[in-house]
Amino acid sequence: MKAHQLIASISPALQQEILGYIQTETKDAFRTALYQVGATRKLRPQYFDSKSKSERIDWLLGHMKQKALDGVSEQLLQLWLLKAKVPMLAAFLDAAGIKHDGKGQVDDLPETLEAKKVAAGVDAMLKDNSGEQVALYLYMFQQQRPGGWPEIAEALEKRAELKLG
Repeated sequence: MKAHQLIASISPALQQEILGYIQTETKDAFRTALYQVGATRKLRPQYFDSKSKSERIDWLLGHMKQKALDGVSEQLLQLWLLKAKVPMLAAFLDAAGIKHDGKGQVDDLPETLEAKKVAAGVDAMLKDNSGEQVALYLYMFQQQRPGGWPEIAEALEKRAELKLG
């Protein structure tokens, strides 16, 4: 699934959580995304000055679901995962045996993964996170390599708690 499809597939509560976090904790990134999407609609930055915080989030969410804005959606999802969900990412990577910087950032992606380690990683993430958040991360992780990993695809397909939409 592409980022714009993921945004459309997750619950409104998680959509609000993600953009609320980005708006509050990474203001420059939120503003950049807002203005970038606004520019595609031929809107000036001043247009957003009269909007409330919730109106800005709702407006941006409405546009992030469009295929043409997949890049913006991907950047915002990655930012939220790498900033707000570090323990979740680290739990998966540690259990899956993937080396990372301690903050969920991976330099060298493995060619193959072991199904048992992927299952252990999913279980580790589910201890403290919703199935929806775990699925979102796994779908985003799959995009890091053409075709993803069959072990992750299998987990997403077979585990009921990882279903989106």
